[in-house]
Amino acid sequence: MAAKIPVTVWGATGFTGGELMRILARHPGMEAVGAISRGSSGTAVGAVHPHLRHAYPDMTFISPEQGFEMKADAAFLALPHRSSAETARRLLDCGVKVVDLSADFRLKSASEYKRWYEVEHPCPELLGEAVYGLPELHRGEMGGARLISGVGCNAASAIFALTPIARAGLIEEARIECRVGSSESGAHGGEGSSHPLRSRTLRVVSPFVHRHMAELTQELGVPEDKITMGVTAVELVRGIQCVAHVKLNRPLREADLWKLYRGAWGGERFVSTTPAKPAHFRIPDPRFVLGSNRVLTGFILADDGTRLIAASAIDNLMKGAAGSAVQSANIISGLEETSGLDMMPVYPA
Repeated sequence: MAAKIPVTVWGATGFTGGELMRILARHPGMEAVGAISRGSSGTAVGAVHPHLRHAYPDMTFISPEQGFEMKADAAFLALPHRSSAETARRLLDCGVKVVDLSADFRLKSASEYKRWYEVEHPCPELLGEAVYGLPELHRGEMGGARLISGVGCNAASAIFALTPIARAGLIEEARIECRVGSSESGAHGGEGSSHPLRSRTLRVVSPFVHRHMAELTQELGVPEDKITMGVTAVELVRGIQCVAHVKLNRPLREADLWKLYRGAWGGERFVSTTPAKPAHFRIPDPRFVLGSNRVLTGFILADDGTRLIAASAIDNLMKGAAGSAVQSANIISGLEETSGLDMMPVYPA
């Protein structure tokens, strides 16, 4: 049996870092040889992630300084936005391939990064080579890449909902709402993830503009003035349901839409389109993908043929973060793309 590829996980104490460690614990071709955390160095992995205690009984978190000394072929960076780029550059200089789950390399333009994230990009020279981390869109560019960006979880959900009609040039206007669980705020979130303040609420976080829109305009090729994007906090821990109300620029039949969605996603191992019946399953529920790297897409067309609801459901910590990252890392490492990602959804959840 071939030796597993050694990888490190930076920011390993967070929700996304924990998901990476969970996937790697059973990955047939990769092995986590270092879990890096500045604040928890020396602490047992199982003390922070009790569900992983049996998988890493002897592993403790190590400091960033120790992380740079580890012999690894690839690194996953689950670090905060605006603080990941410098770590990525240092690792790349050491010959380590990087999959960065933060927002630091998602946008190709340094000026757009400054506009949406309100700081100058610290490593603009790397933006041109970073590949956006959705294999379903950029698989062909990943084979020889050494730097993969993360994806915004809300952006990913909208991309899966809208790509088939965006590719066909059919979007006149799209009003996107992402209904999100509390884990989107991170393991150390504030009021957004505090249970007493958040539970049983329907909180509209951003009604018209969300910074993940920058990824949509970049990846879908739809002008910004044709999109609005809002986020609503709902009673979930994990999961996103994206519902986009779309005005089409010409009438379509439902058969036309089936052809577009099957053409876009029919060959993808992790993406499915919901069946036409029963009707209440056409707008996908994130409960049917939780814990997995799967995506559900669906649509409903109005009788006039020009009003469309395009929808998707993902697990924000998996396909919206760690799952897509491992899928991308498999490709740049020469492994089977689906390695370590064949887990089934957990239902009911």
